[in-house]
Amino acid sequence: MTKYRNIPQGEKQTSAVGVVFSSGFFGFFAHAGFLAAIRELEIAPVAYAGSSSGAIVAAMAASGMDDHAIREMLFSVRKEAFWDPDPWHVILKKATKFFRGYSGYLKGEGFARLLERIPARRFEDCETPLAIAATNLTKKKGTVFTRGNLIKAIQASGAVPMLFKPVEIDGSLYVDGGVVDKAPLKALADLVDLDKIIIHFIASGNVGKNGEGFLEKRMSPWHVQYLAVNIARQEAYERQLEMLDTRGVEVIEVKTDAPPVGPNKLNKGRAAYETAKAAALKILSDL
Repeated sequence: MTKYRNIPQGEKQTSAVGVVFSSGFFGFFAHAGFLAAIRELEIAPVAYAGSSSGAIVAAMAASGMDDHAIREMLFSVRKEAFWDPDPWHVILKKATKFFRGYSGYLKGEGFARLLERIPARRFEDCETPLAIAATNLTKKKGTVFTRGNLIKAIQASGAVPMLFKPVEIDGSLYVDGGVVDKAPLKALADLVDLDKIIIHFIASGNVGKNGEGFLEKRMSPWHVQYLAVNIARQEAYERQLEMLDTRGVEVIEVKTDAPPVGPNKLNKGRAAYETAKAAALKILSDL
């Protein structure tokens, strides 16, 4: 794999810095605020990587979208623009067959249309190298996209299982990159020669709390599955941290604790953006 060292001509930078945006359900508002802080502090990343919602903002950054265009795109998003389920009679018919042959609630066509507002169409069109993580169901392994169709790669990385139908690329079916790679640190370090990686990490809510407090809540198979998957993702992330430490790459993890956003709470996106930006400015300035 080709490795890049891309420092803008005439710019004095003592170390090569990459930025990673982790997965996090509808975390793109907070990621965009973090990106705005990075730019305000005049940090010049030489490459970006992201998974799921983080893939969207990583692509925005790598393709050269300015903060005004990013805010305009995100703050104008409405649920009906991407909420495109199958007709109710199709869902009902699948339900009578215990959902056999039914791969996801949303078709993903609306999501793909929104992504077309990103200026680059292919990875090769981006101003800086970019890595996007996805999960390949067909080959049963994680995949990192660094070339080819950018919009398809982002769509695949953001295809949350059960919510979105899998995305087909070159004969393989893909779902959310965050399933196997919450934060593609190693992928970025493999792609680009780096000294430091700054990661905006959106923690999974039920992993950050230790102890048996979760047992006090009424459990369901969904809660058990969700917790188990998040534990696996967290441990995989920690193994990447250890690996990069042995390679001499410094990782700076930043958690901004922005308020959560969901499809029915898009009005909280602006608050998440501003909270993340303010927290990132303070944390990174202190560093």
